[in-house]
Amino acid sequence: MDTEQLKKNFEDQLAQAEKQIVDLEASLVKAKEYRTKLQGGLETLAILSGEPESPGPEAALPDPEAVPA
Repeated sequence: MDTEQLKKNFEDQLAQAEKQIVDLEASLVKAKEYRTKLQGGLETLAILSGEPESPGPEAALPDPEAVPA
């Protein structure tokens, strides 16, 4: 494999990796929105049933995006 073919191969792999990252980030956003809706549903059910409010699972875990790398 010559240098030009190797360079093209790397560029193709880089483009594919960047597209995969964009797709995964979009999927993550959707998953977080869904989680928020589920938490809201649980809170609503707790209010309707007269249960005391309890902190959700996020209260015990730090936000991984807020932790410096």
